[in-house]
Amino acid sequence: MKEVILSFFLFTVCFPAGAQINFRTVAPQQPVIAGEPFEVQYIMEGEENIETFTAPVFTGFRFVTGPHIYKGSVIDLNISRPLVNTVYTLAAIKPGRYLLHGAKAVVKRSEISSNDVFIEVISKAEAFRLNRRKDGSFYTSSEYFLRPGEDPIKKMRQNLFLKVMVDRRSCYVGEPIVATYKLYSRLESKSDIVKNPGFYGFAVQDMINLADKSQVTETINGKTFDVHTVRKVQLYPLQAGNYVIDPMEISNKVEFSRSEVNKKTEQEIVEGVLHNAADEIHDNTEVYENSSKTEPIPVIVKALPAKNKTDSFTAAVGDFTITAELDKKEIAKNQQCHLIVSIKGKGNFTQIIPPVIKWPAGIDAFEPVIKDSIDRLQVPLTGTKTFRYAFVSGKAGNYEIPAIEFNFFNPDTNHFEKISTESQTVQVNNEEVKKEITGEMKNISNSKNLYRWVAAGTLLMLALLAFLIRMNKQNKKKAEQLIREEVISSEPDLSIDKIMELPQMMMVADDNHFYKELNKSIWEYFRQKLHISGSAISKPLLIQDLKAAGINDKSLIDLLTIMSQCETVVYTDTAPEIQKEELFTETKKVLKAIHQQL
Repeated sequence: MKEVILSFFLFTVCFPAGAQINFRTVAPQQPVIAGEPFEVQYIMEGEENIETFTAPVFTGFRFVTGPHIYKGSVIDLNISRPLVNTVYTLAAIKPGRYLLHGAKAVVKRSEISSNDVFIEVISKAEAFRLNRRKDGSFYTSSEYFLRPGEDPIKKMRQNLFLKVMVDRRSCYVGEPIVATYKLYSRLESKSDIVKNPGFYGFAVQDMINLADKSQVTETINGKTFDVHTVRKVQLYPLQAGNYVIDPMEISNKVEFSRSEVNKKTEQEIVEGVLHNAADEIHDNTEVYENSSKTEPIPVIVKALPAKNKTDSFTAAVGDFTITAELDKKEIAKNQQCHLIVSIKGKGNFTQIIPPVIKWPAGIDAFEPVIKDSIDRLQVPLTGTKTFRYAFVSGKAGNYEIPAIEFNFFNPDTNHFEKISTESQTVQVNNEEVKKEITGEMKNISNSKNLYRWVAAGTLLMLALLAFLIRMNKQNKKKAEQLIREEVISSEPDLSIDKIMELPQMMMVADDNHFYKELNKSIWEYFRQKLHISGSAISKPLLIQDLKAAGINDKSLIDLLTIMSQCETVVYTDTAPEIQKEELFTETKKVLKAIHQQL
């Protein structure tokens, strides 16, 4: 008796009631078939920081794969508790009854063990015999059959549900959070995504979506589920604060059979294109509907440490290297050359802006062309972002392009780091770039008269055609500018509705044109309101100015999210995360909120 009381006392000291830890082994309760794989799970509830984990020796079983570790949470009495599920796939070597020992884990410097379980293994012949009825048909464990007296709503709730799992709930600004939305089903179901998370406050990088058709099987409490990864994303927070990862919501239509049949259930998942289930009801079946959604996930985003933070730091978080090179070392006057700057490594590539180049006097440079070569399946994003700057010079001489600095915060070391490229030297000689027309005319003059006049006439027609096309483009550009000048008010009290008229008219156009016009309108508002132009038109400087003007963090985060969404659609092949109408409405709301604060 004393030993029991002492054991209870030690357990309550190590694990107080408010932080109860439950570590259990889950294995199939029904017999498994020799040679066929099955899963055993070691589930830790109440603690996600496992210092060490030791699996048992799987005596009598063949190791197939594992461990696969899944992190999530469970809700008990309205309290969310962390969950870590470690899964192994095994196969029994021969029939028999086997003892499978529990796993051991060290948590908070104390060792705990999960429970032992017995596994009953039968042969394929025995499984065939047990599953056979007297009339020659077979029993089925499928949930497709709705037994007399069964509650279909309860059965749907137990066998069809949506979960979200995140790899962390606290991080630095710019550090990724991976959110995975999974649909678990043992039913004949058709599911429609009716609400996708907005992810406001985050830059979003999709890893897996519906088109990837990612499907596996998982065993929960001895039941095998088809598990569909509906969406998996990397979320890069833009500002410090407390945020919520929005729920995903789906509606389900489930078909049940009124008679027991041997049928493998199948699932269909779409977004907004499900047919009317009433038109597809099969004989002797019933269709029921319900909806399910994931829980909102609170996330704490920590500000980057202020210590050693440089003034030139923008938003890069990760571990990077930078290089720069010229595609030509020597060029003629007015000949185009390129400076190619490459940032390579891992981190929040979506938020890296073009590095500032201190061009020497005599060089005329243009905005860079940006190219990404990034592996979206790596966490954080891994790859290279390349900026290709075109420039020319009309004066001969040697020009030195100074070293280019790049600053980033490295979460692995918790320090800001400053790196730079080598300086580059380009020589501009005294030659001039010859116009191609000169060579063409020279060839014409060396030809026979007939060909000379035919070619000259053709050239004249082409020149006339080019002139007409150019004039047409200029007229279209002028017309567009006149529309913009008419739409955008130049009065001191800028009208948001007026500024947003042009993107509203472009809502019927394709995604690229709409998001480009929406982004231009946002910048046009700030250009007029804050009187900015030239190099001052950049997101970091804009946010700096808005912060100085007293704009609250929520408005800044919402603005950055909208601008990031526009840029992602315009400059990449990524599909828009937010639909046009929703983003248009949100943009007007955010601009009006900022307008009231300025």
